[in-house]
Amino acid sequence: MARAWEVNGLSPDAGFRTAAGRIILTRWREMMSSRDGTLTGGDIEDLHAMRVSSRRLRAAMDAFADVFPASSFRRYLREVKGITDTLGDARDLDVAIEHLTDLIPDLELLDRPGIEGLIDRYEEQRRAEDARIRALFARLDDEGYAEKFEAWVTKHTGITVSRLRPAPPEAN
Repeated sequence: MARAWEVNGLSPDAGFRTAAGRIILTRWREMMSSRDGTLTGGDIEDLHAMRVSSRRLRAAMDAFADVFPASSFRRYLREVKGITDTLGDARDLDVAIEHLTDLIPDLELLDRPGIEGLIDRYEEQRRAEDARIRALFARLDDEGYAEKFEAWVTKHTGITVSRLRPAPPEAN
């Protein structure tokens, strides 16, 4: 599983609003760091990392909901949930394809065509999910969603990405 990014400047004496900004912006950038790999589809682990990060972001948003106005919070949370759901549909297919592919060598010859046919069907569905993911991020780009999300968090918490400087954990 993708390691969570450390939240820079988070301390026990940080106020609730400050902690909200630091954690939410870090989780947002953590999620978006897997975007390009998810869109190119070269490694299913990029999509997995993005989905895990989106779930962390949702949990952080839920924990700090009181920092934000309810109407705008619901709108932003709904979009993040939509990202998680879209990624989840693709991830479920990735896991199924991988599992079924691993079974093939141990199957009797007569059983292989059925499993191979199921894999083919899942791969076709997975290609359709790729199209949904690309369309989702194209729409978010067209709307300037990333900039709006970060500005919204900054407006209500006083924390900016430039001051926070979120970064991935160092490779071991």
